[in-house]
Amino acid sequence: MKNKWLIGCIVILLALTSFSFPLVAQEKINLDIAQMIALAISNNLNLKKASYQLINVELEAKQLAAENLFAQSGILSKQKEINNLQQLQTFQNQKDQLIIELIDNYFRLVLAEKDITRKEKKLELEKAVLAEVEAQVAAGYSIDLELLQQGNAYYDALFSYEQTKLDYQQLLMEVKNNLGIKQETDISIRSIEMPHFAEIDLAFSRAKSRENSLSLKSKAIEIDLARIKLEKARINQESQLEIVKLENNLKIAELEKSILEQDLDFQVLTKWQNYRQSKNDILLSEQSLRQMEQNELIITRQVQAGLRTEDELLSAAIGVLDAEYRFLSSIRQYYQSYLELQRMMGILDEREIR
Repeated sequence: MKNKWLIGCIVILLALTSFSFPLVAQEKINLDIAQMIALAISNNLNLKKASYQLINVELEAKQLAAENLFAQSGILSKQKEINNLQQLQTFQNQKDQLIIELIDNYFRLVLAEKDITRKEKKLELEKAVLAEVEAQVAAGYSIDLELLQQGNAYYDALFSYEQTKLDYQQLLMEVKNNLGIKQETDISIRSIEMPHFAEIDLAFSRAKSRENSLSLKSKAIEIDLARIKLEKARINQESQLEIVKLENNLKIAELEKSILEQDLDFQVLTKWQNYRQSKNDILLSEQSLRQMEQNELIITRQVQAGLRTEDELLSAAIGVLDAEYRFLSSIRQYYQSYLELQRMMGILDEREIR
């Protein structure tokens, strides 16, 4: 196990080192989600630091083994195992969190682009309505108050549109910085595939989480360590007070492990329920999108037949864009809940994310 940790960490460190410089400015970079994850991992300084620390812990353990110190002290051996697990957990937590945040940033970009499009359409509609109200006021069919109200609506839409564009530029700067891409580089992102709605069994999720939990593994070693100390005290015939204290320490460690198991089971249940709900939300938002698309198609035909106005068609198009935004938001939530559940189970693998 220790050799696997060391080899795996060295491989990751080599990957981090080989991509540790910002990308040279280009005319345009088209990125998919896998490329964004690779860039984020390779350019993250905190992850690189944790990788070096993990390697050092493993090298120190090998050095102690070579000096035969482990054979002399079972207590020292257990303590080093705990240190290894704690350092590995730090590294894995940072890596998992980096992947989850990166994928969320991907969807933030997608949603921001969609938001700009729909805000632009809403601005177009408010401008058209304002022109109509101005014409009605000029002809004496409307009062100045209606013109004032519509003017406010138009400028609200204009402000919202401009603010959305500024927010998008700020988000782009943040994403480029996280990926190690020069700010002057123009980037675009490729669309992600529609997620496959995998069925994940709750019992399996719990079992896998317990099996792969580094905290539980560490706590199990702490129990072994407490038992070794107790046996050693009995052999050395230490005072009854010291033995009782060590017996209590063993019981405390066992209880702490049980508490960790309960907490882990509850967290898995929460993540699993969120995952199931997110799948349902996608289906509902997709159904709403199809209805809005059908409505737009009907209105398009009615406009062609002279039964509806262009403004009504534009309003229907905005309805489709709003539904698309909600649909993308539900996909974003699905990915977040799925990845969080994978993280709890200890099987989050960036190579499987496309």
